[in-house]
Amino acid sequence: MQQPVATAPPPPLPYRARPPQVLLGVGAVLLVSAGAVVASAYGGGPARTLLLALAAVATGFALRAARARLRSSQEVLAASATGLAVSASGVGGLGGSALGGVGATAALAIVFLVLHRVAPSTAAWPLASWLAAQLAVLRGLDGVPAELRTLVHLGVALAGLGIALFARRWVARAALLTTAPWWMAGVVSGTATAWTGPAAERYLSAVLVVVAGLGLVVTRLREVLEPLTGPPRAAPVLAGVVAGAAVTGACSFLGTAAVTLTGYAGVLLATLAAAYLSGWRRGLVLPLALATGVVMTALSVGRLLADRQWTAFALLLLLTAVPTVWVAVRQPDDRPLSVPVAVGCLAGAVLLAVPDGVLSPTSAAVTLTMVYSGAMAAGAGLDTASRRPTAVAAGGCAVAAVLLLLPRDEAWALGAVLAVQGVCTLAWAWRIWTTQPTADDAELSRGAWRVGAVQLVGAAWVLAAAIDARAIEAWSLPAAAGLLLASGPGLLRGSTWATWGPGLLVAAVPSTVLAVVASDAPRTVAVLLAAAVLLVAGGRRALRAPLAVGAGSALAVAVGLAAQTLPWPVGTALVVGGVLLAVGARKERRPVAGFAVRLADLR
Repeated sequence: MQQPVATAPPPPLPYRARPPQVLLGVGAVLLVSAGAVVASAYGGGPARTLLLALAAVATGFALRAARARLRSSQEVLAASATGLAVSASGVGGLGGSALGGVGATAALAIVFLVLHRVAPSTAAWPLASWLAAQLAVLRGLDGVPAELRTLVHLGVALAGLGIALFARRWVARAALLTTAPWWMAGVVSGTATAWTGPAAERYLSAVLVVVAGLGLVVTRLREVLEPLTGPPRAAPVLAGVVAGAAVTGACSFLGTAAVTLTGYAGVLLATLAAAYLSGWRRGLVLPLALATGVVMTALSVGRLLADRQWTAFALLLLLTAVPTVWVAVRQPDDRPLSVPVAVGCLAGAVLLAVPDGVLSPTSAAVTLTMVYSGAMAAGAGLDTASRRPTAVAAGGCAVAAVLLLLPRDEAWALGAVLAVQGVCTLAWAWRIWTTQPTADDAELSRGAWRVGAVQLVGAAWVLAAAIDARAIEAWSLPAAAGLLLASGPGLLRGSTWATWGPGLLVAAVPSTVLAVVASDAPRTVAVLLAAAVLLVAGGRRALRAPLAVGAGSALAVAVGLAAQTLPWPVGTALVVGGVLLAVGARKERRPVAGFAVRLADLR
């Protein structure tokens, strides 16, 4: 006989409700809905009396269920009593009745709070008291002056946050959810009042907005509220934004000095928090402090820019550089950001001092060059990750200094600024090269050699133009020196044609050509002496490019002078002979078909 196949038990239902709980829920919905219909359709004293009687009966049964520890029954009955009492107090068009005013709803809130003291195990009573209190405030808002509504909104929000912090789990979550609209309305209207209201209301609104923001941050400390507050940084950042906006608005009407100090306070708040906070406080308070500081500083800067307060803005940037430098000294990990920010603040302060006449363009250019020199000197001693951003920020100072002087007829100042910048750049590149650089440092150093060479060449050309120099050497020799400097350490160990060759050719070719063509005796003597020096130095140091350039310059001068004094047939013979000598030497060194065969074997 075949055995029956065992079947698996059916999977459990995805819900945990029991039949009594379903009955309770349906009954409560029907009862409250019927009460709302009665209050809406019939109204009058008998209807309200009936609803209150039903609410009292439901309350009595809820208290008995609480004593009997019937958890579901006590909560559902308490919720039913709440719905019936609220319906009787004015919902559905009974707002003008005796029980439909603010006082009646407030009295319900007190009654529900007393019931919570009588039956503390019932979670519906404190929640009902909080909802009735909110309803009372809503009904009374029309009678509150417009200038005080912000205080009402923020007061309700703070009360709700307090309940969320200390109430039981579900009450806390419900309180936080119902507080959110009050909080948003309060901080929006409070911030607006802080910017536009009278003096006393400004300060009071700003204080309440800050307290509301802090209350929102504190809710992150309760684990049961974390799912409702979003990502870990969302609540602190939101609180910081509204607090910073309110504080800045409250201080904005006090004048330019107050706006400047407010912006600086934001900088200090952000920098001190980043420098000192650690552990769980850093995760909770740092986003709040950074958001508050950034908003305060940004709004203060915007206000100064709108009012064209350039000197105050420059002072704010100058003050900002001080804590930034301090953070860079205290926190090595933050140097890739803090050092460039400090350099940028100093440069911005110098530039903003020009429009109001605090500094002349020339003085500002000199000051920017000093900032550039200091930044390059400090950056050379930093780690690899901090050198590049520091060099980029310093480069901005150098460019700004040059742009300040270009439109002005001050060639000597521009030349001096470029010369100082070039020396600082080359000193920075030399120091990096001599400290066993990494691959990134080596690349950065090579770029610095080129930049420093360009700066020095530019300085030399500017000074040459200032003295109206007409000799070609005033332009070719600085360019040649710049090409040699751009090669950097490659002059000592690289290919001579790649490193020495371009610079020597730029120095030798123009002067050699003019020595021959113009028959300039002093230039000819100088070219021959320079060629002799190159020949001796190249031979002594075994450098091919100097030796070849020196020899070529001397031969070109000699042949050129000889060609000018001899008749053209003799000159032609000399040229043809030289060409034949060159071709013969080349073919002997690199023989090809025909040239390697003896003359006797030729046909």
